[in-house]
Amino acid sequence: MIFVFLFLNNSKSYSQNLSESKYSSPPLFQTQVVRQSEQTFDFPQTNKVDLLADEVVYDETQNIVSAIGNVEVTQLDRILRADQIVFQINQDVVTASGNVVLNETTGDVYFADNLELKDEMKNGFVVGLSGILADGSRFTAKDAEKIEDLKVILRKASYTPCELCKSNPDKPPIWQLKANKVTHHRDEQRISYNDATFEVYGVPTAYIPYFSHPDGTVERKSGFLTPSFGIDSNRGFIYEQKYYWDIDPGKDATFGAMLMTDQNPLLLGEYRQRFDKAEMSFDAGLTYEERNDQIAGETVTQNQELRGHLFATGLWNINQKWRAGFDIEYVSDDQYLREFDFFNEDVLENRLFVERFSDRNYFLGRFLRFQDIRISDAADQPNILPELYSKFIGKPNSLLGGRYDFELSSLNLTREGSDQDLARITTKAGWEIRFIHNIGLVSNLDFNLRGDLYRANDRDISNTANNRSTDSNSLRGFASASYEAGYPLVNQLQSSQITIEPLASITVGTNIDEDGDIPNEDSQDVFLDATNLFNSNRFPGFDRIEDETHATYGLRTGWFHNKGQRVELFLGQSYRFEIDDNPFPRGSGLSERESDFVGSITANWSEKLNLAYASSFANSNFASRRHEVDMYGSLEKLTYSVRYFYARDLEGTDLEDSREQISTFGRYHFNDRWSAYSTIRYDFAEDTQGLRQFSYGIDYQGQCVSFGIGGDRKLTSDATGDSSTTILFRIGLKNLGNFETGGFSLGDSN
Repeated sequence: MIFVFLFLNNSKSYSQNLSESKYSSPPLFQTQVVRQSEQTFDFPQTNKVDLLADEVVYDETQNIVSAIGNVEVTQLDRILRADQIVFQINQDVVTASGNVVLNETTGDVYFADNLELKDEMKNGFVVGLSGILADGSRFTAKDAEKIEDLKVILRKASYTPCELCKSNPDKPPIWQLKANKVTHHRDEQRISYNDATFEVYGVPTAYIPYFSHPDGTVERKSGFLTPSFGIDSNRGFIYEQKYYWDIDPGKDATFGAMLMTDQNPLLLGEYRQRFDKAEMSFDAGLTYEERNDQIAGETVTQNQELRGHLFATGLWNINQKWRAGFDIEYVSDDQYLREFDFFNEDVLENRLFVERFSDRNYFLGRFLRFQDIRISDAADQPNILPELYSKFIGKPNSLLGGRYDFELSSLNLTREGSDQDLARITTKAGWEIRFIHNIGLVSNLDFNLRGDLYRANDRDISNTANNRSTDSNSLRGFASASYEAGYPLVNQLQSSQITIEPLASITVGTNIDEDGDIPNEDSQDVFLDATNLFNSNRFPGFDRIEDETHATYGLRTGWFHNKGQRVELFLGQSYRFEIDDNPFPRGSGLSERESDFVGSITANWSEKLNLAYASSFANSNFASRRHEVDMYGSLEKLTYSVRYFYARDLEGTDLEDSREQISTFGRYHFNDRWSAYSTIRYDFAEDTQGLRQFSYGIDYQGQCVSFGIGGDRKLTSDATGDSSTTILFRIGLKNLGNFETGGFSLGDSN
């Protein structure tokens, strides 16, 4: 729209020779008409306005100032040009005619045949309006009317962000939007369209009687959101529509429904609110329909029932040191999230927590409840009611040249019914010092003391072991010391450097006699890799401790180029001095005196290759134990990524089967606009071997339009709610947003 910021009041004095005299318009402005060579108006009591013109004529009788010939008005870097601009001071009317052009500071340029503004610029009329916006978009209107600074109405208007054909500018663009009436409701901060038509290459393809959207001056505005739709063989045609409600600057809500021809509707709602120091959000859904479930290994259809979800989060920043919050994740059944494509999760976590941060010190208190939504028979998830944890770390060199650390934690873990419960209190105190010797040796010395108190009820071991009590109380103490040293060597080349660093450590600890009175809840998934090889305790969690004496040794080397390319390698192993009483399970890599060999390779070669590879091999025959590959990059027109994972089973844990899977992604760019992509996920595990997911598609990215079409095939059991073949279609229109289907699901399974 054209907004001209010129302000004139009635002029009360003048001189016979306007090119050499002054006139003023009290009380706001002092206006000076200077000689033609200078061609400047100056309004010193407001924003400066410069006026250039070939000739300025003042009609004393009518109180009219006319600027004629190559007129140019500048204010706040806005420039208005016209063949003639007339100021009718008594009538408070400003008119511009002949090749009217307005250059905005944003880069937008507006054109008009004639312009008239009156009533202190609150009302106006423009004939033959057109514009080129900063992003290349174009619009036209037969005429435009401005009403009381509240509305601007465009008639016979068109809009397109597409570039015009240079050889034939009259050729219709790829797409454009036409409307008999477009109204900018400035008081409501929205734009409405009446009798709108969407054209593709000049051919009308869609008619919309009325629609409106925010004008971009506000981040939030109440109204209907872009709908989505799809087709599913089980649920029929799917249409999802939501309405956004901007309640006030501190809160909003979204509510709507997913309508299905073959199933009952799914009602959806979301509420968000922000306070001065807090925020919270609630997201919910509810329906009443049947579902597939897996019972005794068979897929069966359950009768209609209430199904839904509730997700909620909250955070309260109490002060600079304390904060509290909550997370709620609840679903009615195991298949719900995957069936309605919310997200794929195996275990949902509900928590209520409070935290404190102070310098290097930290405190956490929380309640946790888990919901396992895997359809397979999984371990019973416990509830944590509550967990308390605090850690205090001293400043460097604050105690005998080193620094101290102290940890205190308590845990109360409960299960429903007669399943195992656990209560635990743990304390740990340590002291660490670091040395850098004159010969280049870098070493760390670490001492630790730890005490644990356990109370277990309804122990699992009582189900199979005779003469064992279902309850137990245990007290455990442990002390350890570890020394780690490295000797880094550097060879500086012309444009790069090579580093080699031998590493070694030894850890000595007291002996712990595990008699089975302490359950193993959080130290089951044990694996060895380059990240934890040099830890003094390779068990995760608190329930198991690596005791007695072990030594660790390894070699780290790397090549580093000055331009950023690098390649790093690591290889290491651990050795346990005691023959008996090894606490680690088979398959962990630490169950023998000589541990598995672990290694890693990381590489970065510009944008062509980024690689992270971690592995472990049996110490006796170098048999594979674990492999993880994460690789991505680009090669000219191809971008790619590969992820591979393999891990052997862990005897005595819930991980009874080997796990092996590969996922790949590739996109080939034919040119700047066309590309094709494909993803594959394949499972090598014995019980689940086969293709798990395969997707493919082609995309087009144009100057004002983009679209893509693709397919996604998921091969899982019907009981998961995730098995389907989906055809996706997406179209994006510049400045109007993306429109896409919710998927065409053929509902097939393996």
